[in-house]
Amino acid sequence: MKRVFSVLVASAGALLLWGCPIYSDNHRVCDAEGNCYSCATDSYSNDCSSWTCYSNADCPSNESCYSDGVCRVSGATVPTTGTACKSPADCGVGETCGADQVCHTGDCSMVGCPSAYVCKLSSGTPTCVAVGGQTDGGGTGPKSQCSRDADCSANAGSKCLDGSCVAPADQCTDGTQCPGNSQCVQGACTPTCDANTPCPTGYSCDLAKGVCTGNTNPCSTAQNCGATQACVEQHCVDQCGAGNTCPTGLVCVAGGCIPDQKPQFVCNVEGTKDACNDGSICLRHNCYIACDQDGGADACKTADNFNVCKQVTSNGNTYSLCGSNSNLGSDCDVSAGKTCANPLICIDGYCR
Repeated sequence: MKRVFSVLVASAGALLLWGCPIYSDNHRVCDAEGNCYSCATDSYSNDCSSWTCYSNADCPSNESCYSDGVCRVSGATVPTTGTACKSPADCGVGETCGADQVCHTGDCSMVGCPSAYVCKLSSGTPTCVAVGGQTDGGGTGPKSQCSRDADCSANAGSKCLDGSCVAPADQCTDGTQCPGNSQCVQGACTPTCDANTPCPTGYSCDLAKGVCTGNTNPCSTAQNCGATQACVEQHCVDQCGAGNTCPTGLVCVAGGCIPDQKPQFVCNVEGTKDACNDGSICLRHNCYIACDQDGGADACKTADNFNVCKQVTSNGNTYSLCGSNSNLGSDCDVSAGKTCANPLICIDGYCR
């Protein structure tokens, strides 16, 4: 239960009640309910782990103040302090992102976990687990999740999409593989935008290209994005809601809501009908109506927006398919290592 500290500190007697020595500007006190009071600023937090201690008096009765400014159970070994972090994925192997949002050697039984994670046993090892169940990358637990592409460096070309490492073969090559109102940008599904269509929080619109690739406020593990935001993939984004929920089109990754970046594949065997309807073939994990180049302008007249009969080469084979002048480009394919010259980027197979 939170307390109204402005009432409690109205007098010297109240200061003594909280254990605040009048001579100490830095003193902070934790009560039994986990609320912390700052004598210097007359303010409080309901998360004691975010406060730096200066003496044992700053900690709960069963804890001591250690040299790194963290309150721990008396007699505990002091873990090595590393870089600041927001999630377990921000720390290296053998490290844990503690409740103080700093990477420590050891496991979470010693240092706790950051917001949105709880310390649970995973394969016999205390591990920070995202609220909802799965372990996050980094620390001492299994690396099944990620919050940045660097977390996927073990597999060449893999990207962190929707919190999971996605191999090049499973990345998008065309916007038809992406959720609605998205294009395939550099192998990842990316929201489209224009002067009247805003981007999700933390992303800005590249009006020239029509995609949300800008970063309004690049962050790192050492930067605080604000009380209601999380730093995911170097973007300051809104925190996930109750039950790790996010608005439509966004997914919850490492405590923050980011665009749905995973492609949506329909079929797998290229050049065949596979899971497609009669008259269609599978190419780049999607179904396209086959067409005859000799049919001219009418070859794809029944193919809705994809009304252009075009030849597309993939894996050494060429197919005639109904597409458009803005999809199924052959200039680039990030998953195949066919990239664009800087400053152009690959969007739906075109260098733009």
